[in-house]
Amino acid sequence: MSVVRNKKTFSIGLLMLLSFVLCYVGMMSPNFGNGRNGLQYADDMFNSLSKGSAYFIEEAQKVADGQKGKNINLTIKASSHENAVKWGALYTKAGATVTVKESSVTIDGDYGEILGAVVADSDFMYHNDSKSLENKYGYDGREATYNWNSSLKKIDAELKAKSQFQEEFDLVKVQQKALEPAYNYYGVEIKKVSENKSSLAFLLCFYLIYTVWYGFGLYYLFDGLGIVIAKSKKKAA
Repeated sequence: MSVVRNKKTFSIGLLMLLSFVLCYVGMMSPNFGNGRNGLQYADDMFNSLSKGSAYFIEEAQKVADGQKGKNINLTIKASSHENAVKWGALYTKAGATVTVKESSVTIDGDYGEILGAVVADSDFMYHNDSKSLENKYGYDGREATYNWNSSLKKIDAELKAKSQFQEEFDLVKVQQKALEPAYNYYGVEIKKVSENKSSLAFLLCFYLIYTVWYGFGLYYLFDGLGIVIAKSKKKAA
């Protein structure tokens, strides 16, 4: 005895699911440039568009400029002497007087100039230019960006302890608007939404249609098999 109750809807559902699978196999093939499959291509596209909308260097620079002329003198502690030396190189290049003793780093310098150096380095990394930082500090640019972030967190704690809340607030702004995007998006190609509207519209529409396609395929298949959802009958009182 055949389990198919409605051959027409069963055939439609089967055809939709088979075409769905074929489309999926095509998407998973490495034919979308640089050995990427369709999902990787879409992921890279959205990351690039997201990066293109996360450029706040000018805003961060204004924050840094607002702190120029203000001096900070504090000591922060790294996890090791080696890291302390690397931290010290960052602040020395930023124009501060730095003393490294074991794992402690004492920084005395213009706060605005220090934040400005953070913004400048973030701009290099945002544009995937690690080489400029390597030439500047003598070690990997991404590690230098990480060290900026790690040492600034220590400075953040010191500023809070000294009740220098405006300085602490501006430090966090620079981290969020310049340093974090530069580190997180390093290596990602920059693309603007305004220049890729058609590609973005296609990906979003395809995702919507592909999802509905699968859902209706299952619906017609189950309908053809006679598997339906029906409301339960109310029991007599």
